[in-house]
Amino acid sequence: MKHFQPQNSITQTQESEPLLTMVAGPEQIERLATLGVLTAAQLEAGRKAGGLAVSVPARLVKEFQANSQAEFETLLNNELAEIEKLVQRINAAGLNRAARLFIGSGRPLSFFASQLLLMAQPVAKLTLGQKDFTGQYSRLLEKRSNLDYLLIRLEELNPKPKPKKKERP
Repeated sequence: MKHFQPQNSITQTQESEPLLTMVAGPEQIERLATLGVLTAAQLEAGRKAGGLAVSVPARLVKEFQANSQAEFETLLNNELAEIEKLVQRINAAGLNRAARLFIGSGRPLSFFASQLLLMAQPVAKLTLGQKDFTGQYSRLLEKRSNLDYLLIRLEELNPKPKPKKKERP
């Protein structure tokens, strides 16, 4: 299967609205179809070919980039706030060292753990009611970078003790 790199060029149309011509790969084709930029025939041709050259108004591209950046920053801030709440709860419970050990050793399996939390979500909703945090924590566990940040914050709050020097008699 071919892998397409987006190639962009800006052209001017008769209506004086600049168009951005790009080569879209399979993922981008699906996204463009959901945005309504492609017709059904273009979508089908792009799927068969594994890519498609598309001309889109440059203003739409700028709007999409601005919205995507704002959405990304909002999601990032929300994730950091959730991680900070979790760090404070772990630290308040006195489980800092145990959490660091557990998270550090289970880090390679974080994605599977997030999927297990999603599977346990219906049972947790029945038992915990509105205080069900499994959805939040499963999203946090999906990304290893979140776990890395969690470990860094736990380490900052409770650093490893320095080894004591042995005194000779």
